[in-house]
Amino acid sequence: MNTNTNNPVYSVSEFSHVIKKLVETNFSYVRIRGEISRPSFPGSGHVYFTLKDKDGTISAIIWKYTLPKLSIKPEEGIEVICTGKVTTFAGQSKYQIIVESMEVAGEGALLKMLEDRRRKLLKEGLFNQEFKKPIPYLPKIIGVITSPSGAVIRDILHRLSDRFPSHVYLWPVAVQGEGSAKQISNAIDKFNQFTDETAIKKPDLLIVARGGGSLEDLWSFNDEIVVRSVFKSSVPVISAVGHETDTTLIDFVSDLRVPTPSAAAEKAVPVRYELIARIDELNFRFKTSFNNKLKNNKDRLNSLIKLLGKTDQIFDNKTQKLDYIYRDFENLFKDIFVEKKNKIIQQSQRLMPPKVLISNLVSKQQLLETKFQNYLQNIINRKEVKLNSLVKLLEASSFNRVLDRGFSLVMNNKGKPIKLSSEAPKNADVKIKFSDEIRTAQLDK
Repeated sequence: MNTNTNNPVYSVSEFSHVIKKLVETNFSYVRIRGEISRPSFPGSGHVYFTLKDKDGTISAIIWKYTLPKLSIKPEEGIEVICTGKVTTFAGQSKYQIIVESMEVAGEGALLKMLEDRRRKLLKEGLFNQEFKKPIPYLPKIIGVITSPSGAVIRDILHRLSDRFPSHVYLWPVAVQGEGSAKQISNAIDKFNQFTDETAIKKPDLLIVARGGGSLEDLWSFNDEIVVRSVFKSSVPVISAVGHETDTTLIDFVSDLRVPTPSAAAEKAVPVRYELIARIDELNFRFKTSFNNKLKNNKDRLNSLIKLLGKTDQIFDNKTQKLDYIYRDFENLFKDIFVEKKNKIIQQSQRLMPPKVLISNLVSKQQLLETKFQNYLQNIINRKEVKLNSLVKLLEASSFNRVLDRGFSLVMNNKGKPIKLSSEAPKNADVKIKFSDEIRTAQLDK
């Protein structure tokens, strides 16, 4: 191999830089069509995926500040046309496209994307009938979410005015194009945040509406954030998007789907004049029914009166019956009083006269008093005899009788008797008690 050539020698980094400059210079702005494969959403906020067709693939990147500007979100299997710049990534020696805008490649791809999203939301239960809220019969406040210009809002207001003039809040939004889905979702959420205490009162009903258009024009009403906002809404929602043949995902999740904005106004309120006519009809029926009922009751009362007979005869019979009852009561009470009086007389005859009763009680008291005095005197005599015996016994047992027989008692200076010689030391002063007096002495003097 000949190494003596004039070709320059590059380092890997230098050669990567040359390739990068060459690619970016020749392909600064391209549009590439392909199917999205393996989209990745890391924590950095950027999106990485692969664009492929049957013969090749190319890496793609969407920077996080570009992602909110896109009209669609990258999803697996969608065929799209990506517009952006082609560059290289030296770390892996590969080329890639930095996506600046993205659009669905044809209506077929949109329909596939729509069907996949419909199945996903259906599986989650967002379209279940059990979550549908009833439409109020006569809402006081109606919130309308649509474009502030165009025929839609005029049709709704005109139809409401013809049927039943109502208080309407209009939340202006873009109904197609970039950012429209977010505006519609935000309007639904904001209407639900109002309360009876806020300056703007919470509506009783929401109407989401727009005119007809192509599948791409109506795509905002297929966006997942719009569908989920309708599902979370505590206020009933009527969807009136497109013409009668148009169907969007918001139609499946809303509480009522109507073919046109005018139809939404018709379903939102009844016809005022029809209500007045209905009230008049009910009022007439009520009066007729009341009068018929009154007449029937009057006829029935007259029939009953005829069955009763004449009034004076009725009262005469009742008066006579009342007299009989009074007489029976009078006789009954007389019998009761006579019986009770006889019982009282019988009981009084059995009673002892008070004087005799008192005399007996006095005699009984005197007898008891005499018995008590005799009993008490006997007790005193017995106690006196016993006491004399004890006195004699005490005198016989007293040591004074011993002293009278010639004995004496030796005591210390404190007057305590001395029983043993050990209790009195030598030359101790003692007291000697004789029968007639006490003398002092000194032991062993």
